[in-house]
Amino acid sequence: VPYTGSDGCRWGLCPDFQTEYGVSLSPGVECELVMKDLYGDGWEGASWSGLGQEGLTVASGSEEKKSFVVPFAPPSPPPSPPSPPRSPPRLPPPPLPPLVPGEAVAHTPQGIRDEINKAVDQGRNASVFIPPGARLAFSSNVACSGDMLLSVRSSGEGATLDGKKSSNMFDISGGCSLYLEALHFVDGRGAYGGAVFAYGAGDIAMKDVSFTGCEASESGGGMNVYRSGDVTLEGASFSECTAGSEGGGMYVFENGDVSLDGASFSECTAEFGGGMYVFENGDVSLDGASFSEC
Repeated sequence: VPYTGSDGCRWGLCPDFQTEYGVSLSPGVECELVMKDLYGDGWEGASWSGLGQEGLTVASGSEEKKSFVVPFAPPSPPPSPPSPPRSPPRLPPPPLPPLVPGEAVAHTPQGIRDEINKAVDQGRNASVFIPPGARLAFSSNVACSGDMLLSVRSSGEGATLDGKKSSNMFDISGGCSLYLEALHFVDGRGAYGGAVFAYGAGDIAMKDVSFTGCEASESGGGMNVYRSGDVTLEGASFSECTAGSEGGGMYVFENGDVSLDGASFSECTAEFGGGMYVFENGDVSLDGASFSEC
């Protein structure tokens, strides 16, 4: 119970001081504090604090009284929650499956372009592997032109190639052949071929490839193959792809033989050929193909 001030020292001859007095009272007890002054002129800035009261004083005269109840101590803070269990250590990523000899690993569209450029310089085919689960965002397409084979594949769950509704992904011409495997094309957009456009190309072959939400302002919402070699699709699927004119899912015009094994088309739309538009090709074979809401 501290008493702080200089009262009792006339004419300011005593320095400030603080005195503490011990007292033991139970919470809830009613108290009356009687404060007295010797000279009858108040405590002149001195004060008393304690038991939940602060700065009590005799403002003037010889005595003042203050009644109060001894407060209860504030509750103890709740115990801290237990620490969360430690996370298990991160395992290293699984190793890549065995690559085909000479196959380059790509994590971006530029990685595919780099392999094509090296192949052109070295006079060989271009072969690219994209790790399963990877997602490549395209702001412009990857072009291949010339007498070579471009192979782009993944494995397992496959890799996603995202056009962000701003670009298609592959532009194939000049006799270049294309092989795609375990790839998922989403949100591609182009005038011809929302995801893949092949004009004057070699053979076009795909295995376990899907096209979702791709669109073309003209023809071939998912893919457009025009005046090229044979077209072979195994296990391909087209979903919610659209074209302004022909071939909501795919457009194949004046090519070699066309073979679709287990292809599926769902909710694809176009003015002509909501699922696919096929005209003046070689032999056309559809084995196990399905069309739903096209």
